[in-house]
Amino acid sequence: MILNALNNQFVIRFPKSFFYPEIHQKWTPVVKRLKLPYENLEDFINASVQSLTFPSIELNPVEQGQQQFRIAYRPGKELEPLFDKNLTLTFKLSEGFITYWILFEQIELFIQIYEVKKPFWDPMYVSFLDHHGFELVAFSFDKIIPIGMSQFDISYATTAAEFNTFTLNLRYNRFKIKRRIDNDNYDIKDR
Repeated sequence: MILNALNNQFVIRFPKSFFYPEIHQKWTPVVKRLKLPYENLEDFINASVQSLTFPSIELNPVEQGQQQFRIAYRPGKELEPLFDKNLTLTFKLSEGFITYWILFEQIELFIQIYEVKKPFWDPMYVSFLDHHGFELVAFSFDKIIPIGMSQFDISYATTAAEFNTFTLNLRYNRFKIKRRIDNDNYDIKDR
């Protein structure tokens, strides 16, 4: 029997150095007051991720005329330039809209202070898992810049608790792929 892909078998990880020191200093005490089991700010944000729109690959063939026929050939590029380098992450709006304000302030500092000192955000990692929870393929998205964040609606008329989200749009410049399906990384042996 061939199993279907489950759309929730992925892990997104922002590393410990992802947020600026000013963000850590300001928002870590706020997150700790929530009494949630997160060691740091990145863990809190990682747990708030709801979905990722993975980039597409556009293979634009090169065409050449041969008599009255047009013949298509493979493009003459390597894989990386063929990727759409935009990522859309959906986050859960947490109590007090904390997740939104943390990312909002990260973008604000990027524009005001860090665009010259540190022109890119640290890498983020996306791992794709099999049905046993083993990592099959891992992506490292490098040299990230923010390109937008969605709105969210608030209203005094809303009294029922709802699951609300917002999106963060990022652009990466480079990526690395680590495949974990060789015998050294993905072999279950009787021991």
